[in-house]
Amino acid sequence: MLRKLTGLMAGAALALGATVAQAEDFPSRPVTIVVPYSPGSTDTLARTLSEGLSKELGTPVVVETRPGAGGTVGGAYVANADPDGYTLLFAVSSVQTVAPHQRELPYGFDDLKPVARVAVGPNVIAARVGAPFETMEEMIAYAKENPDKVSYGSAGTGGATHIAAEAIAREAELDLFHIPFGGVTPAIAATVAGDVDLVLGFASAILPQAESGKLVALAQLSETRASLAPDLPTLMEAGVDLALPPNVGLWAPAGTPDEVVNKISAAVKAAAAGETFVNFGKSTLTEIDYADAMTFTEVLQAENSYFAWLLPTIDFTK
Repeated sequence: MLRKLTGLMAGAALALGATVAQAEDFPSRPVTIVVPYSPGSTDTLARTLSEGLSKELGTPVVVETRPGAGGTVGGAYVANADPDGYTLLFAVSSVQTVAPHQRELPYGFDDLKPVARVAVGPNVIAARVGAPFETMEEMIAYAKENPDKVSYGSAGTGGATHIAAEAIAREAELDLFHIPFGGVTPAIAATVAGDVDLVLGFASAILPQAESGKLVALAQLSETRASLAPDLPTLMEAGVDLALPPNVGLWAPAGTPDEVVNKISAAVKAAAAGETFVNFGKSTLTEIDYADAMTFTEVLQAENSYFAWLLPTIDFTK
């Protein structure tokens, strides 16, 4: 028995030594960042960040797109990769906090380990020009007096904009009429045309339309006013006790050593503060907001709990 215990202790010591050595040697080869969406804004953001990460880590950082199923194809790929820090996920947090509650997936919340948050969006809700309301407060009052008369366009049933609109409706006790589209762009186009009353989307997609007078921005979904939209009120300021900022960041497979995660997180912090990345954020209306692994984990745990409660209350057949 003593020999067996001694052997187990020796094995544990060897494993610990191997983990420490792995962390000390990291990175000794190129790192791959997987973006689980088709080439676009998130992909470009990841590639811009990778330039700074390569310098900070002292090794090439390669960005690879693996789109499909709302980001879950890439999410599953990273969740099932070797937990050594060489395969990372760059995505919106819904891949971890929403998708596993919607359907059976080859991964769950605990299979991805938060590394660092990079940005928080924000998302914005806007109205068509000529709508019978021009502020969030006026929209809420009108919708309460006219149940199911206020329509909103989403990027598709079960997607992030659909869920966000339903969350707002529940918190404000409204009955809104959902019109799904095949993406945010056609939903915005329909709202600009006056065929839909409301639309939600990233600030980069909504604010330019509002600034040109084609939409009326009502509120942003961040907890506090984003620096890129300081004059636009939050939902909370309009009396809706809700904040749903799209958290964009990096994840590693569960089991990746903390030492490796912390090394990557520190590199992300430096890269995200670099002039190139900061200027890119401003030009694309992306609110850069770094958070370390511990803080990001706490944010995601709260987000996961909220969506675990919310999603069963939504009728996705409408």
